[in-house]
Amino acid sequence: MTDQPPDLSLRNAPLQARSRARLGLVLDAAEEVLERDGAEGFSTTAVARMAGVSVGSVYRFFPDKQALAEALAVRYWSDFADLVAGVAEADAQEPVADPAMAVLGVLAAGFRARPGFLALWYGGLRTERVRDRTRDARQAIAASIEQIFAVHWPEAPQDVRAVAAQMVVLSGDGLLREAFRRDLDGDAALLAESSVMLSSYIAHRLGSPASQEGAAG
Repeated sequence: MTDQPPDLSLRNAPLQARSRARLGLVLDAAEEVLERDGAEGFSTTAVARMAGVSVGSVYRFFPDKQALAEALAVRYWSDFADLVAGVAEADAQEPVADPAMAVLGVLAAGFRARPGFLALWYGGLRTERVRDRTRDARQAIAASIEQIFAVHWPEAPQDVRAVAAQMVVLSGDGLLREAFRRDLDGDAALLAESSVMLSSYIAHRLGSPASQEGAAG
């Protein structure tokens, strides 16, 4: 991955292709350091060494390692938002049987595939500022979930679907966090129970899916 993360505040925004490539190199190296050494080994010096650049090149974009961690968090959560958007797009073509399981499943797979994210999120680099910086991505996830709800519950009021989507993101965030705190592969039993809980909430707020209503009729 070498693309600049969205909504990324940089000390010096890269304007030329060469500078953008250097920024991507630094971010990729930062991810590799997190995967290899964890949060405890994460430093601007280690990132510069991994990238094969001077520490000054890292400081050109990021004032400290916390700013670098924030940039990675934004990139990770943007990836997760894209994964859920993909579920929404596929669901619009062929509705899934269990929307809650589909969203939880793709996010859990995304967590497993990104050990650097797990090191960042569980290793002491997750701060309130990081949470604030990644809020837009979680809002994008809620928007994709609302899209899914519109397919399965077209008769439900839009404002009710929107609130339900927000609640799924808020509760799902905590459930995923606990599942991966217990087990770096995601505690399977907790993830299964999370799907049951979220599905029950969704059914309570939105009713039976249109597919079930049609089958019953």
